[in-house]
Amino acid sequence: MKRLGLVVIVLALGLALASCSNTKGAATAAIQSAQTAYAAIKDNAEKIAPDQAKTIEDAIASAQTMLANGDAKGALAAAQAIPDQVKQLADALPAKTQELQTTWQSLSAGLPDVMKTIQSRVDVLSKSAHLPAGLDKAAFDTVKSGVASATQMWTDAQAAFQSGNLADAVSKAQSVKQAAASALTALKMPVPAAMK
Repeated sequence: MKRLGLVVIVLALGLALASCSNTKGAATAAIQSAQTAYAAIKDNAEKIAPDQAKTIEDAIASAQTMLANGDAKGALAAAQAIPDQVKQLADALPAKTQELQTTWQSLSAGLPDVMKTIQSRVDVLSKSAHLPAGLDKAAFDTVKSGVASATQMWTDAQAAFQSGNLADAVSKAQSVKQAAASALTALKMPVPAAMK
């Protein structure tokens, strides 16, 4: 009877180990499958939807950490959810690309001229002995440095657009738009409707 009990315990242990090994193998395969699925869209996703891309990268890293820490079941569950996230992102990329391109065209249509107008006004005021009422030297210096930063950011935005990093390009261009609107207000210049 004791021997039978011992055999049952050994069998139960063997099954548990086999089950654990199977779960670990399945988790490893699921993580590799998730990585393969994501690799197919990674470059495009990072340029168009960097936040969503990072979410998927974090999910893969989290599943790997769970597996490394011995939580094969948790890793398997986490990894199995990733391909669906990848598919949703892949399906959304064309529309997101179009949206970013439209926003970029809208921003790039007016910003360069506005920036030139602001720079021209800054150059004139820099040579003038008097600043407009309500604009002291400290405020004007702040405007000047802001315009210089915005000009550089616009250059960076154009470079990002040229390299296909649409999300980064639009984000930078929107920052330039805000900086330009602030500069126009500070310089007592009219702010075009498109800049508001």
